[in-house]
Amino acid sequence: MANVEISILGQQYKIACPDGEEQTLQNTVDQFNDKLKSIKSSSRALRSEQHIVMVALNFCHELNVEKSKNNKHAEQLNQRIEDLQALIQTALQTDDKKEPVR
Repeated sequence: MANVEISILGQQYKIACPDGEEQTLQNTVDQFNDKLKSIKSSSRALRSEQHIVMVALNFCHELNVEKSKNNKHAEQLNQRIEDLQALIQTALQTDDKKEPVR
């Protein structure tokens, strides 16, 4: 496990992450901080903790939207697979019914 120092709202944190995932973690922190800056610039009346909660809620919402899209695509793909299997089965049954050419 690697230890990475990150900064959120000027507060330093030491975070453990799997070896080789340090850059991914840093990219995630950068994305989080960018979202924080965006929310802070549009709603100055909130405390830092409230900004963090808003960012977390936004990311959770985005994740749920993507999960829903993924589920829909998976269902469509499964339906296509079932349709192709039925088509193949029908074609195979049709071939079995043909008499051999002599």
